[in-house]
Amino acid sequence: MLKSLTVKNFRAFRETVTIDFAKSGNYTFNPECVENGIVKTAIVYGKNSNGKSSIALAIFDIVANLTDNFANKSIYLNYQNAFSLDKPVEFRFSFLFGKNEIVYEYKKRTHSFILSEKLAINNKTVVEYDKTKGNDLFISLVGAGKLNLNLEELNFSILKWLKNNCILERNPINEAFNDMLSFVNKMLLFWSLEERSFVGYSQISENNIIDEIVKEGHFEELKSFFKEAGFHDELTHNSESGREKLYFKYNGVCLDFNILRSTGMSSLLLVFYWLRNLNSQKQPSFICIDEFDAFYHFELAYYLVKILKQCKSQVLLTTHNTTLFSNDILRPDCYYICTRDCIINSNNATEKELREGHNLEKLYRGGTFGL
Repeated sequence: MLKSLTVKNFRAFRETVTIDFAKSGNYTFNPECVENGIVKTAIVYGKNSNGKSSIALAIFDIVANLTDNFANKSIYLNYQNAFSLDKPVEFRFSFLFGKNEIVYEYKKRTHSFILSEKLAINNKTVVEYDKTKGNDLFISLVGAGKLNLNLEELNFSILKWLKNNCILERNPINEAFNDMLSFVNKMLLFWSLEERSFVGYSQISENNIIDEIVKEGHFEELKSFFKEAGFHDELTHNSESGREKLYFKYNGVCLDFNILRSTGMSSLLLVFYWLRNLNSQKQPSFICIDEFDAFYHFELAYYLVKILKQCKSQVLLTTHNTTLFSNDILRPDCYYICTRDCIINSNNATEKELREGHNLEKLYRGGTFGL
């Protein structure tokens, strides 16, 4: 699981900012939201332009480094903080897999231009180099061999190069390294909007959403998903046009879903598309949905959080919907307040002892968690 991320000079964050999922509290209610002391389901609040989208994109910057999945470079154009364009962007990821803690640090000039990398497993450095200080490369992973690489000519991550070019010996250190690579390879960030914009999890696909849902045998699940979400219109599909299309069925008449759908229905369809593999071997390791409930009534937003907190994936949601700021859904250590200077969960944002009976939304609106 992702334990924490520290980032500096990235988009909204000029100074060092950390989102720490390991600073959980000792709450006994909603225990499924925390796993092994790490927050598994989190919701981030913050005013407009305070960094909610920036922290989501910072977490998924690692996708471009370590995978061949779609990195969506177009949304990383404003990479460095506008007031520090002469300085690199700095990242520090901390992961925990079983008893193995992995720290991956790197600096970049742009989304694609890596200046340095350092990988430490259980406090032992196993990979390190810094292009700004010379061509020295340190690698102690067994099986990597002695590499004669010109770092100036290397235009992507050395970790990715090792993954693709070396057969590493099977040992606890290398297995921890592979655990991190596997986790990052299955990370997924998307927006529940009209367009299919995303980062990670898979390579870009031009396939029709309904085609994929039907082909993979998920259509009955889609129908159940819509009904459970409060939409009782009957759904059907056909491929008379050469590709699958979705329809509403009224009294034996099929009406085009794309014409009659509401914005909320369209968004919900996209959410189902991305979440169709929950609780299967294909499930994402980490799911982030930015402004996940922008088009939803609070009851529908509540329904989605309920589904997501029961899945095995680590989840991060951003929202403005304060009705979700409730112990009925999550718990104080799972709600994060984001500013350009600090990201902290509500449990650690006040000296007040927060209990299950507290109205967290009222406390939030009243400034209890003011930073």
